[in-house]
Amino acid sequence: MANVLLRNRVIRALGVAALLALCVCGTAWGQQVAGPGQQVSGTVTSSTTGDKLWGVTVRVKGTGTQTVTDQQGRYALVAPADAVLTYATIGYRGTERPVGGQSTVDVAMEQAPTTLQEVVVTGYTSQRRADITGAVSSVNLESTNKQTTTSVLQRLDGRVPGVTINNSGSPGSRTTVRIRGVSSFHDNDPLYIVDGTPVEDSYLNFLNPADIGEVQVLKDASSASIYGSRASNGVIIIETKKGRPGGRAASLDVRTGVASPTRGYDDFVMTDALDYFKVIRRAYHNAGRAIPPEVKALYGDTVNPSIPRYTYIGTGVTVVTTDPFGRPDSINRSAYSYPNTLIMPASAGTNWWDAVFSPAQFSDANLSLSGGGTDNTYNLSLSYLKQDGTAAYNQFQRGTLRVNTAYNISSKLTLGENIAVSREQAYGGLDDNALGEGNIVGKNILMQPIVPVYDIGGNFASGKATGLGNNTNPLKYAWARRLDRNTNDRAIGNVFGRFAVLPTVSVRSQFSFNLTQGQFTGFTPTTFENSEVGSVNAIAQNDSRTTSWTLTNTATYARTMEKQNLSVLVGQEAISGSGRFMAGGI
Repeated sequence: MANVLLRNRVIRALGVAALLALCVCGTAWGQQVAGPGQQVSGTVTSSTTGDKLWGVTVRVKGTGTQTVTDQQGRYALVAPADAVLTYATIGYRGTERPVGGQSTVDVAMEQAPTTLQEVVVTGYTSQRRADITGAVSSVNLESTNKQTTTSVLQRLDGRVPGVTINNSGSPGSRTTVRIRGVSSFHDNDPLYIVDGTPVEDSYLNFLNPADIGEVQVLKDASSASIYGSRASNGVIIIETKKGRPGGRAASLDVRTGVASPTRGYDDFVMTDALDYFKVIRRAYHNAGRAIPPEVKALYGDTVNPSIPRYTYIGTGVTVVTTDPFGRPDSINRSAYSYPNTLIMPASAGTNWWDAVFSPAQFSDANLSLSGGGTDNTYNLSLSYLKQDGTAAYNQFQRGTLRVNTAYNISSKLTLGENIAVSREQAYGGLDDNALGEGNIVGKNILMQPIVPVYDIGGNFASGKATGLGNNTNPLKYAWARRLDRNTNDRAIGNVFGRFAVLPTVSVRSQFSFNLTQGQFTGFTPTTFENSEVGSVNAIAQNDSRTTSWTLTNTATYARTMEKQNLSVLVGQEAISGSGRFMAGGI
């Protein structure tokens, strides 16, 4: 029988606005405006350490002619013989030098013992931390870069007061984030803002953690209120790494290692079959009931129990026995056939945790290229992650490509974009509800240690005999889930333009988009080894697509007076989203 479900959802736009978006990817290097004069070159160093300084802006004073130093601190430009050159960079005192007809002008810059005001990204803008009155937390990403995790959200665990992070442990599984605890019977997930693009789902595995530059958590209502009802559970603002003017910087980071499960359920779940029987015996004794025949058929003498040779023998098998409890001494093993005649040996003690969980390998590679010139910045990154889960037959793979650029068209106009595409593919592992009875961990707890992992034919065994419970072999459950494959493709990003109308007034327009396409394939196998047999295979498949876009227009007035700072933000935003989901099974 086939079942098909088709659902369409459309969210109408909340407003109407227009945006002229232009994406210009520039990699101009040491761009200059030529004029009459001579070629002047030189090297800029630190007067304290002697290091070559790259990214220093060298300008012909009073003109628009400028350049920046390369990674060796070198620069070159055209300047009149009587010109004055200015040198400026963050962390050093500004310096001026006359050309004086020279062709080479070397400069040593002094470090400036000043501390920059810490600026954090908040709702639609950035603010000095000293001016923020709400509950805003910044995450120290420097220490988190030592971790290898699938999701950037896992790196927030224990680093932000009032924020709790939970994860099932499988690579690629859902990360549950709670800010200020649980406040609703329905949805308690925060709103995520990635480079200004709202993301209203809790699976952020499409983001490469190595691309993250800043993370701010808006925890209280006053800080998050600008995002409206979407922010009722808090807001997490994620800014990816951007380029900066100066020399090109390239990096390649390759990691590999092994993740090992620790303190498993075998720490407290019995793995010895005779010890397990003692618990059964005590339970019946405390209840004032006699031990039932099916239990005696397994363990024999209830005072001096022993492990039988077999837990289950199918019909039609010749059995020889001299045991007073009817347990077989020998059988005709050649009568075994799957799935009609099953024969399962007894185990002195199966460690079901070790049967399913073991060390797993991971590999993570990240390539990045960043830099810029006097009028542009860029950051390009490419990554690939492959991580096996510690549960058997579990794997997650992800590939991402991100491009962030900004281009200064003039001293007043800036255009840019932040765009990323990714593909994730995962199979097997623990469900989001990792502790449920119908999951690997739950089946680990329920399966008795006398049950073997495999029958005599090498097929999966289970508790088919009476008294062993109708449980599915945890390893077989994991094996079947290797065919439960999730594939998700995503394109997310924005294009923006910013114009300084006046020194105190600027306007910004941004068009954001979030496009997803997902596919799931699932398989449910037969379970002839169970006491309640499942004799029919099942296949399920679903496809989903979502499209959302956001158009944001803001105007900012900012003025610094003698002892006061005044900042006013006004804006308009239009949001539209649609989704499609189709499922079928047989």
